[in-house]
Amino acid sequence: MNNYRKVIIKIGSALINDDSSHNENSIENICAQISKGHSDGIKFAVVSSGAISQGISYLDMSEKPSKLEELQALAAVGQQQLMKMYESYFSKYDKKIAQVLLTHDDMNNPERYLNAKATFDNLLSLDVIPVINENDVVATEEIRFGDNDTLAAMVSNMMEADLMVILTNQDGYFDKNPDKYPDAKIIKKCNTKNLNEDDFNLDEKSSVGTGGFKTKIRSVKMATTRHCPSIIASGYRKDVIKQILSKKIIGTFFYSEE
Repeated sequence: MNNYRKVIIKIGSALINDDSSHNENSIENICAQISKGHSDGIKFAVVSSGAISQGISYLDMSEKPSKLEELQALAAVGQQQLMKMYESYFSKYDKKIAQVLLTHDDMNNPERYLNAKATFDNLLSLDVIPVINENDVVATEEIRFGDNDTLAAMVSNMMEADLMVILTNQDGYFDKNPDKYPDAKIIKKCNTKNLNEDDFNLDEKSSVGTGGFKTKIRSVKMATTRHCPSIIASGYRKDVIKQILSKKIIGTFFYSEE
């Protein structure tokens, strides 16, 4: 693991929407750790899920709807709540943030891709932390990423990041689903050249999220192929970002090497 100059942090809906007593402190603590790393000279971008789940919570709905137009309306409501949360936490450390909403077209169209890359470069040069999400309000089924794990990998490649960190509610990558199998073992280090996402049945996802563990495996394979090592770790672990930046062995470290 090299010295990290540019790091992408992906925060999943399970962490954002968990209403247990430790969650708010967890997200706030993650922002505090990012702020500390930023003050030490590391450039960060945050890819955050949670707009739809925040909309559900804000409107006090009992369940997630299934129609695309209903989800888009919830995203419009929830995105504002999501950014208010990040603004509140990062402002405690005098950090400035910017909202960036992307669709698949923005990444696939060469002109829009270069424009987005230039915007990111300028935000980082201004010491602003981009908070990125899929633009669910306008994205149709045809142009949706479908999950922010994929978006995080694309952003990592676009920004030529040194590290991508996916924070989830699991401790890392296991040989089988630890929620179902008590004997599941965590894999501490993984060469993605030897990784087959279909080896294990890890497609389960939370009721508020859009991706399962397979999307995370696809994401780290996409990032490491472009020489961006990746880590999947628990967002509930104490000082998880601080420990990762200190080169501690946390979660699962993914790399690509023949």
